Amino acid sequence: MHGRRPTWRIGGIGLIACGIVGVLRGSVFGDPIVGTVLSLLADTLWAAAILVLAFGLHREGSVVARRPLGLAAATLVALWPAVATIINLLTIPTDLTTARSDAWLFWLYLSIVLPVVAGLIAAVQAGRAQVVPRPWNWAPLWVLAAQVALWVLPQLLGVAAPSALLQMVGLFSALGTLGFLAATLGLGILAVVLSSRSGAGTVAVFGSSSAPE
Repeated sequence: MHGRRPTWRIGGIGLIACGIVGVLRGSVFGDPIVGTVLSLLADTLWAAAILVLAFGLHREGSVVARRPLGLAAATLVALWPAVATIINLLTIPTDLTTARSDAWLFWLYLSIVLPVVAGLIAAVQAGRAQVVPRPWNWAPLWVLAAQVALWVLPQLLGVAAPSALLQMVGLFSALGTLGFLAATLGLGILAVVLSSRSGAGTVAVFGSSSAPE
């Protein structure tokens, strides 16, 4: 128990800080330099928080019980946003040649599918580990399902009714932000709250700061 509480608290505070920085990043959209700095800061906070929660400051604090599959998936979830941010900064296509276009499309699809698959594995592993008190052990999976739904819905609407999608861009953008905040502020606050409960387990956290919007 003593090993769990600091893990939840530190991990939760890291997620809350990531959510706050993410909101600030959205407010300076017109300044690419500041926006990039805030993106990297948010990615760093996200990675640190997820790694702390996954590995735990002590073995008993690990939200996936330090099972190899859970640790591998959680590590990918933690590091992927920073990797994606850096690659996007370095590999923006400068021409429309077939080779570069194909490589860029492959990267776009990979950046959508890979974090979702890793997140699903990490969330299921955290839920099955049952280190977290029920029903909160499945909270990461709830957040992931919501984020995927918020990404799929506008894609379907864009195919079925493109004009309607154009009229709802603001709404879907707001919903995407809500999904991001659920994975950061929401789960972070939950982690901190449960860290103060006597006899409570840890909080398993999943979400992608870079989840599709």
